[in-house]
Amino acid sequence: MTYKATRSFIVRAAILLAWGLGLSGAYPLAAQTEDPATGELLESFFRENEQVNEAEAQMFLEILDNLRRRPLDLNRATRDDLFNLRLLNELQIENFLQYREQLGPLLSIHELQAIPSWDLPDIRRVLPYVGVNTGLDDRYGSVWRGLRHGRNELLLRWGRPMPWAMRSAEGSADWVALRFVHSFDQRLRFGFTAEKDPGEAFFRGSNQQGFDFYSAHFWVQNAHPVLRAVALGDYSVRLGQGLVLQTRFAPGKSAETTSIVRGGPRIAPYSAFGEALFLRGGAVVLRLGRHWEATALVSYRRRDANVREVLDSTDLTPVERFFTSIQTAGLHRTPSEIRNEGAIGEWLGGAVLARQWRSGQVALNAVHLQYDAPWQPTPAPYRLYAFQGRRLTLLSADYFWRRRNWYAFGELARSHNGGVATLNGLLFSTDSRVTMALLHRYFDPTYQAIYAAPFAETSGASNEHGLYWGVDVRFGRKWQINAYADVWRHPWLRFGANGPSQGREYLSRLMWNPQRGVSFYALWVREVKERNTTQQRETFLAEQERQRLRLHASYRVGAGIEMRSRVEWTRFASPQQPPSRGFLAYHEALVRPLGGRISGLGRFVIFDTQDYDARIYAFENDLFAAVSIPGFAGRGSRYFINLQWRAARWLRMEARYEETIQRVPSSPSGSVGRFREWKLQARVRWNDEEER
Repeated sequence: MTYKATRSFIVRAAILLAWGLGLSGAYPLAAQTEDPATGELLESFFRENEQVNEAEAQMFLEILDNLRRRPLDLNRATRDDLFNLRLLNELQIENFLQYREQLGPLLSIHELQAIPSWDLPDIRRVLPYVGVNTGLDDRYGSVWRGLRHGRNELLLRWGRPMPWAMRSAEGSADWVALRFVHSFDQRLRFGFTAEKDPGEAFFRGSNQQGFDFYSAHFWVQNAHPVLRAVALGDYSVRLGQGLVLQTRFAPGKSAETTSIVRGGPRIAPYSAFGEALFLRGGAVVLRLGRHWEATALVSYRRRDANVREVLDSTDLTPVERFFTSIQTAGLHRTPSEIRNEGAIGEWLGGAVLARQWRSGQVALNAVHLQYDAPWQPTPAPYRLYAFQGRRLTLLSADYFWRRRNWYAFGELARSHNGGVATLNGLLFSTDSRVTMALLHRYFDPTYQAIYAAPFAETSGASNEHGLYWGVDVRFGRKWQINAYADVWRHPWLRFGANGPSQGREYLSRLMWNPQRGVSFYALWVREVKERNTTQQRETFLAEQERQRLRLHASYRVGAGIEMRSRVEWTRFASPQQPPSRGFLAYHEALVRPLGGRISGLGRFVIFDTQDYDARIYAFENDLFAAVSIPGFAGRGSRYFINLQWRAARWLRMEARYEETIQRVPSSPSGSVGRFREWKLQARVRWNDEEER
């Protein structure tokens, strides 16, 4: 045994003895129920990005579910694999990789406590999704046997909202979805997806082929030391920090105040039910020697768009065709929505060349988009610098670099019209208990990008200058404080702001974990933005303030029984009108009998807000691969019940019933009454014995 190996073994033994004994006492490592941070992350995502498709969050939840059933091997995990969890910040990931590099593969999961900045709450949060395999590394073994062996899953889902009053819809109120996925060793995945939204035709009318949306994907990684990854069919992409191309789940500001980096694999398979944020074609990632990596991608798909035609004045034949906007809802129910379906063709091509070092990476990115008709947005002052035309080319350079307890990252991008956008950030730890994050962004109003999704206040990477500061402080094993401050300005007009405007936002969260299975936190958010205000027929900019205060508790009352309670208050203030307030409270019970075949979850909610501006969001556990984050406004109550039955080893049946009783409408044009929805789902799984 060499000196280095002997030293590594002695260090390991000491770590396992010291930490293992302490861990086996008051803080045993065991898989916890869903951590509230996951729900908070999704709530923040939808609160700040109300126009996004829920498929983005759906992909995130599917990744976690897949890892829950087949945990990520920490001895083989790459930086991208760890980032994909979304449960660790980049500094924690780098500390783990550095620990593994210095001491070799992990011998036990208990070693995680020896890694700097990895505290027990973090470890417990990731435990359901990771494991340690001390066997041989076969990541480049034959993956093609996975075409015959592996895990198969067939998902069937039906839902129906009631009442259904959309008389102009072509189809029924039923929501129907079907998906098949075959996967092997987290290295091979292929399958197909089909979906019909409520109101869309099914095997008739405009959908004679059956479902309204079809999707298929094939993805393989580590098939060869040179062939890092291949994606065919539908796939998602992440380049750099999201300034030129980001179709993957991209959360923004949240109570996880140091999670500010865009990362993860550049390409990934797409199997969600959303019909907007994905590419269709092929992509490949190649390793060129020890330090170089190249990525190429191409996509063509038909996009839903609002198309206009200019007719000849003599014979009324079209002489010019253009579109004013791209539709992302994926709904094709009414004559106008059906007319917009697949109206525009979109080509997209891209390439990446990356140089890697032990401590960092620099990458060059190029993306080109082309439409088969010009994009001409409806004229408006705030759209002065918006993209117009058929073609758009973007170039960027991104980097990350780590040194000890410092991690720097960023990206500089330029669109073909000369617009520039740049984002740079820094993560650092002053000691093992304090982690800080800084991020500066400068997005010129003239910068143009269709698929940009950086960490920012607004979407699109345009017309914003801002500075973000976040901190994560741990006090022993029981207390944690998270806080951030974000200030920004928009040098040009925006929708709802007829002049240059500015804003600021502050968040603080105090968490207390007195014992295993018990957690409390208090969260406060204050946001101030300049928006249009009208007084005596004169419109001017004025500050609008929104505040939120939340108290949340999660606690176990017995084996397999967990309770969760929350109260939340909001206040919205705007000049020339009295402040509006909102209130929400819920209690939730999760029952999972040990060894039982039936489990369930139920929640009862009451809410009372004076108007829509004081609305409150609350994440709900839905069926597998489904997302529910309703916004509550007006006055009323809501409850839902989820049931899951493990009918057999290969079959799981799920049901959900929800009902909202709206006593006061959420807006003057809203409605009152009872709104109900049924959902049923079946998951059929069958595995091959050779899958490991």
